[in-house]
Amino acid sequence: MRKIDSIDSTGKVLFVDDKGTGTTTGSKEDCLAYGYNYTGSACYIQNNNKSTQTKGNTNLDKANNVRGANNNILGKGNNIQAKNVTVLGNSHKAYYGSDNSTLIGRNAYTENYGEIAMSSAVIPNRAKFSIYQYNGITTDDSTTEIYLGGKDGYKLYINTDYESAYAIDYTACALNASSNEIWTEYGRCTYKYVNNTLTEVGHQKGTTIRDSALDYACDFAPHTHDAIHISLDVTGETGHTAYWTVVLRVTEVRYA
Repeated sequence: MRKIDSIDSTGKVLFVDDKGTGTTTGSKEDCLAYGYNYTGSACYIQNNNKSTQTKGNTNLDKANNVRGANNNILGKGNNIQAKNVTVLGNSHKAYYGSDNSTLIGRNAYTENYGEIAMSSAVIPNRAKFSIYQYNGITTDDSTTEIYLGGKDGYKLYINTDYESAYAIDYTACALNASSNEIWTEYGRCTYKYVNNTLTEVGHQKGTTIRDSALDYACDFAPHTHDAIHISLDVTGETGHTAYWTVVLRVTEVRYA
């Protein structure tokens, strides 16, 4: 696959030629390999109905700043520092470590594993609505922290460069593997990071729907160890193997 040399202001793509000393408009196959639009014997990034396939750790797409690998980008002005990221729209930022995230709209940003972030904000890095999925297993009545995607150690970390507010709506669902009984809870909690301190403002547990034999729990807590983050902790019962999925819908606003 030819390397990209440049993309001009019209979106026209030039490739490195076979000698490596000049440029060429390339072939249709060269163009389509990047997911661009081949029109009039030239390759263009605009008006492109296919995802941009960016592979490796180099900035192949000059219309986007891409440092990660295996990203799918449809849009311009995006800054991607993670891998396996999907982008739809313009001027998004995927911070390092937000692998397998998705950004939609304009000026959204992802900072955590598997995050789905949406925004239409005019100012970048200031406001978004995100969805996070946690998975885990409990086998007793001890409190157990579960992680994003069930990936050990992957948490909802706080960016300490900003003063931030978080409104969290959540749905927790647990299934007892032996009895096939279900426990669910719907609730909300609010956090803020101000004056270098992460604080839970409140946690309001809403509706719990369950099979009568189950007495499980879902809670949140602010932590300063292992970087500042909001932990998601679940509690099962002794003798129970319970499989958990908890989904967070987070509205965030912040300023620097």
